[in-house]
Amino acid sequence: MTAKGKHSPPGKGNIYAKANEVIVKITGDDTARTFEVVEENCKPGFQSRAHYHIKAYETFYLFEGSADFQVGDELFHATKGSCVHIPPGVPHQVTSKEGVRMLMIYSPAGTEGMFADMHALTQDQLMTRQRLRVPLPTQLFEKLCRPLNIGKEKRDRADRKLVD
Repeated sequence: MTAKGKHSPPGKGNIYAKANEVIVKITGDDTARTFEVVEENCKPGFQSRAHYHIKAYETFYLFEGSADFQVGDELFHATKGSCVHIPPGVPHQVTSKEGVRMLMIYSPAGTEGMFADMHALTQDQLMTRQRLRVPLPTQLFEKLCRPLNIGKEKRDRADRKLVD
């Protein structure tokens, strides 16, 4: 097979829209699984769960809006034109009061499966889990999250907020 370039026009790609709009612009299949490029459009009041990625590097570039990135012990206030890089294993959380549009690069590729699985949940399932902090169903959790090399007590305390 011959390698080919790819053009992903504005608003096009593999779209997963629930609370936020996630558009996978360049997939792992496009890059021999080395990385993927994702656009995320977050509404005002967005807050991710605190989590970390076991093997993926994650880099954010902000196009519009602003967001606070809690990365380990550091807090970064990112605005249009900012870039935030997070290595594997570093806990992080993103919060945006006004909303934010950002490009995310994951390396190696692998997060699109998580977006697809989360997209398959109903809005009611998502909202119930957020409100009650109910963990994902075990099968989905096991698919999304690799077992951690830490004690069960710490894993339970993490409230299944870890994704890879």
